[in-house]
Amino acid sequence: MMKAILRLKTNSIKDSELFYCKDLELFDFYQDYGMGSIALMAKNNPGFMLLLTTGTVPFTEEYLFELQTDNCDALFDTLKGKAFTTPGRLLSTTVFEYPLGKSIALEDPSGNKFLLFEE
Repeated sequence: MMKAILRLKTNSIKDSELFYCKDLELFDFYQDYGMGSIALMAKNNPGFMLLLTTGTVPFTEEYLFELQTDNCDALFDTLKGKAFTTPGRLLSTTVFEYPLGKSIALEDPSGNKFLLFEE
């Protein structure tokens, strides 16, 4: 199996791990590499991993990645009613629909923006 690893800078490894694994419930802890780096594996796609490293998070308005989900509407309903345990947040106020699918925008505790989408 081929893997894709996305490197993300984070202000807090712990907050980021809690956000992706507990708040969103989309990733599982995979490995602690030490020296401020851990890997998380997407629950529904073991070929996609986030490598979280401590460091200065570059500011950008762009979405850094997109992750496919089976049901954007159900996930949005779950997330909008959930009290996150971290400073991460749901950016979307509704599910955005476009001709080829749907998406919702989120921001992790370090300010990294990303989309969850459904085709």
